[in-house]
Amino acid sequence: MRNLIFVACLSGSALGAAAFVPAFVLPSAGFEPAETALRASRLNGQAKGTQFTLPMTSIAAGVALFGLFRPRRAKKVRISRKAEPIEMGKIDPQTGERNYVNPFEERIDIDKDVPADAQREPSGKKFFPYTGPVYKKVPVAEGLEFPLDPNLYYPPLEPPPPGAKWGDGRAPDGNWYMDIEDEKVQYWQGVGKRKTACAIVRIVKGNGQFIVNGRDAIQYFSHYPIWWLKACEPLAALSQKNKFDIIAKSFGGGISGQAGAVRLALARAMQEYNFNWRPLMKKAKFLTRDWRMVEPKKTGQPKARKKTPYHKR
Repeated sequence: MRNLIFVACLSGSALGAAAFVPAFVLPSAGFEPAETALRASRLNGQAKGTQFTLPMTSIAAGVALFGLFRPRRAKKVRISRKAEPIEMGKIDPQTGERNYVNPFEERIDIDKDVPADAQREPSGKKFFPYTGPVYKKVPVAEGLEFPLDPNLYYPPLEPPPPGAKWGDGRAPDGNWYMDIEDEKVQYWQGVGKRKTACAIVRIVKGNGQFIVNGRDAIQYFSHYPIWWLKACEPLAALSQKNKFDIIAKSFGGGISGQAGAVRLALARAMQEYNFNWRPLMKKAKFLTRDWRMVEPKKTGQPKARKKTPYHKR
């Protein structure tokens, strides 16, 4: 069909081709190319005082030229993604088995010397079963389809394997790793707060070094033993001080508040390493956030509690 149109374009009259030139050079807004050509030819005919009729071969030539020189849009490449089925979380009422694995729901290993008929002490918290979406036994957020669209999300496009934790800079296998002297070393991390101070603590297998903000902990805490012992108390209480190296970063508040923040962050990092340490640390209140703060000063008063004396006159 294009060959026939091209032949018609070559056999068209020169006058018809000349009539189509203004249609492509200066197109009028709101008119199609053919209507613009007819309008231009009629204006030329009126200017000469004669009525002009456009031949059909000229129309075919204009259509052929328009099709040849029209810019073509680039085709969008669509990535075919086969979405995996997503089911809802449920618990079998007969067997109690779940179709998902929650890695953050950790349990303590029961000691062998505990009798089998021992009753479990209730925690006081009501259990709410998970009923959200589940993808390959991994609880996921609502409204997502896996694998994720690479045009909208950064990799990894798949959730971690069942039983592995995610988030907070973890590797795909659910653990934390850092490079120490070009060697990949696993570490465990925790975050703690006290007063207006905050601390991030990482523990690695080592020989008992304690570094805070790039300095030795004893020097950082001004050689004050109460602050230094308070910061590393969870490891010392479990006799693990010389088996781990502590790398802490603290900011905000004062030295005393930073020592309390390091203490809480260290206890949470130890819980990541061994969840069976949780009952001992919880009993000693190492995992409890201390909410005691300095009472703020009141407006119009000299201090937090001190008041100006009242005088009637």
